Amino acid sequence: MDVIRYKEILEEARRAEHPLLVCDERIDGDSLGSALAFVDLFKQLGLPRPRVFVAADIPAVYHHLPHLDTTTRDATMFSDPTVDLVIVFDCSDDAYVERLLERAPLRPKVINIDHHKTNALYGDINLVVVDAPATAEVVYQLFDANGLTPSAQAAACLLTGLCFDTTAFSNSATNERALETASRLVLCGARVQDALRSLFKSRSVSALRVWGSALERLHLHPDYGAVITCITREDLEKNAIGEEEVEGLSNFLSLVTDTDSLFVLRETPEGDVKVSMRSQTRDVSEIAREKGGGGHARAAGYTVKGARLACGEDGCWRVELKEKK
Repeated sequence: MDVIRYKEILEEARRAEHPLLVCDERIDGDSLGSALAFVDLFKQLGLPRPRVFVAADIPAVYHHLPHLDTTTRDATMFSDPTVDLVIVFDCSDDAYVERLLERAPLRPKVINIDHHKTNALYGDINLVVVDAPATAEVVYQLFDANGLTPSAQAAACLLTGLCFDTTAFSNSATNERALETASRLVLCGARVQDALRSLFKSRSVSALRVWGSALERLHLHPDYGAVITCITREDLEKNAIGEEEVEGLSNFLSLVTDTDSLFVLRETPEGDVKVSMRSQTRDVSEIAREKGGGGHARAAGYTVKGARLACGEDGCWRVELKEKK
């Protein structure tokens, strides 16, 4: 543990008069839980209450978490010249952060807290722990290194993040640190059943129908030796659900399929295709990095801009680039 770095971050938080916290562009349990736990840290220390910027609506499965009233989608906050500290959570993409900071008349100090192998180390202070099971675990270690005990509310946020990134302690990110930290968070007052409910007990019937369609399309790709399936825009539109309701399919399939690697392809409302990859032995983060994405060695993804899904005569689904007008 880099105790000096953990203490340095807390000192920057103490000095800040107008801090702004930022979740990853893709809102999930780890990025949101880590940021909200940090809101609680500021509260515990009697510091100015920070706002939390989120790029999208917060999925309903996380509406039980505390401090959601601090979140905002108003990107004009970055134009405020008084913002003197930006802390970014669970985000490896420097391009996303730079787009937000373009609005800043005076560039604030940036702290980058993450655990992705593909992190671009864009912060003035980088706390990127690639062997951590989740960014939430890194935030817990920050509490611990500074002699602080998370409140029950902060612990709930961190356990949500830890459960999300380890798929309830079942994927390759699960290590002894994950289990030890989870135990300590429960002792702090976090409820395991609440964290798991946001993972497994929140699927609508419509979302499960879409998962059913994806299961019907499962096939073994003859060239890649990987299981592939997809979700189309038509699937989402026909069942009147949003993208966030089909999150988690990749993690589910990685637990129940007997193949080494799998790809889940999903069309987005913006006209792109997102590719989510899981593998037991391959370093899929290298594939993601080459395609402009990111992630971990065993779980990564990227986006193909201006693309659509097409099913060939062989029954295999592929990504096709759209013709430019």
